[in-house]
Amino acid sequence: MLSRQLTATISLVIASFIWGTAFVAQTTGMDFIGPLTFINIRFLIGVLVILPFFLIERNVLFKVDLKRKNRLYIIIFLTGASLFLGSFLQQYALQYTKVGNAAFLTILYVPFVPIISRFFLNKKIHWSIWLSVSICLAGSYYLSTGNSFKAQSADIIVAICAIFFALHCILIDEFFEIVNAPYSLAFFQFLTCFIISFPLMFIFEEPSLSGIYEEIGQLLYVGVMSTGVAYTLQIIGQNYVKPSTAVITLSLEGVFAALAAWIIISQVLTPIQIFGSVLIILGVVIAQLIPLVNKEAANQRFYDGQK
Repeated sequence: MLSRQLTATISLVIASFIWGTAFVAQTTGMDFIGPLTFINIRFLIGVLVILPFFLIERNVLFKVDLKRKNRLYIIIFLTGASLFLGSFLQQYALQYTKVGNAAFLTILYVPFVPIISRFFLNKKIHWSIWLSVSICLAGSYYLSTGNSFKAQSADIIVAICAIFFALHCILIDEFFEIVNAPYSLAFFQFLTCFIISFPLMFIFEEPSLSGIYEEIGQLLYVGVMSTGVAYTLQIIGQNYVKPSTAVITLSLEGVFAALAAWIIISQVLTPIQIFGSVLIILGVVIAQLIPLVNKEAANQRFYDGQK
């Protein structure tokens, strides 16, 4: 149990670090291309990054019995569609809202996951999860916006994107209920995002090779690291922990985003933002420690073995 918990924690922390640092690239990567073009290219790069791993693992996916295959295909499509909608809405809103507001509202997937799991899927949620989620959510508010949060129309879009990211986390868990093939899920969800966004970028935008070339640095970082590596690490981590536990660790994304802005573009953290960072770290630590001393919490947070 402990080794699986450690593997999951390390995978999810690295994923949150990459996503946090990618906020800067996402924000500065739309000077010459639109959000749909940005999304399309990042997921194309993600497909290419994960392709070798998928080819090694593909037989595992294809061996699923016929009775469960149709459900599996539906879950794969819905996982990719949820990821596309969440990513696009976030990318679109970053054109109009403050990065701090976007970071806070994106992290709303932290409470959305246990809420959906408990009240719509009727799954048990241990009290310690609600405690950790509450602490992380409060911390993300102080970290991202302090006392200056102002609602904008784009902020509503980011809040909606958090719902799709929450559904994405839950659907990953449903996928593992059928088959243990993390690289296959990563490949097909990236491919789904690429296929959906491809016609849309020509309908609503005017993509050009010159514009893509101008943003190649940001696209490569977001495509290789934020998409190919981080989303795959999320899937690997969720093979060992339940969605409500995973999103608590992933909320560190807000801390890493603030630190990246401090180091890269000299946005110094205020005392209240540092306090927010400490709260998020405290919430993550609680999420890791309580299952070590409480068997009921461990059973509701982690999986005893691969599903």
